[in-house]
Amino acid sequence: MALWRQQVCAVMRVRFLKLKHEGKFLRSILLFFGIFILPMLMLFIGFQLWDGSGNWEITASSYFLPTEEKIQNKSTNLLIFNDTGSEIEDFIVALKSQNMMPEITLEKNITSIPLHNGAIKISLEDKSYRFTVMCSAEPINCFPMLVNILSNTFLRLFNCTARIRVWSEPFYNTQNPEVKSDIFFICLSYMLILAAGLPPHFAVSSMEDYKLQARAQLRLAGLFPSAYWCGQALVDVPLFWTL
Repeated sequence: MALWRQQVCAVMRVRFLKLKHEGKFLRSILLFFGIFILPMLMLFIGFQLWDGSGNWEITASSYFLPTEEKIQNKSTNLLIFNDTGSEIEDFIVALKSQNMMPEITLEKNITSIPLHNGAIKISLEDKSYRFTVMCSAEPINCFPMLVNILSNTFLRLFNCTARIRVWSEPFYNTQNPEVKSDIFFICLSYMLILAAGLPPHFAVSSMEDYKLQARAQLRLAGLFPSAYWCGQALVDVPLFWTL
């Protein structure tokens, strides 16, 4: 057994060195992987780009200005209707911490106010605050943006440093789970074909040993046949599963 283990280690070392210095084997493996992996890689990148292109983050800077300017690049100040009859400084400070400059008005008639992308009305009913969000007709996703601004404002009022972020996913509901399942099985079948094409590359090296009668010479020198194949397998099998 000691001799057998020594022979296995020797064959394993020879096999490893042979693969390391054999350029033909490495070139064939690289070519094989290039032919089979490149389409899969392109398919994967394509789906990632498709998923990423339909989603974008909605930020307050796209709708509301961080300065006191009335309007700039289709962005306006956030209009605040204060219908509470008292100061709302804490609320305004929480809004400013989100990098926006609110414009406060006490006007009762909302329709007389110049156009803004969005507005928040704060009223007081039975000692409870009521918040109403209002949006212009043109800005898309204005309502979820205002709700997000209110949510982050409440977090600031409760001394919380966390921030809620929102994304727009207009194509989310159109994605069919069955399509993803079909793509998965196609990829799995493709990888099985790839795995089936690898063993011949390993067999070529053993065939060359057979043609050169190297294995016969090793057997005449006292090498056990099982040691030869086990030494080969200890290199080829892990390499195969790694690939």
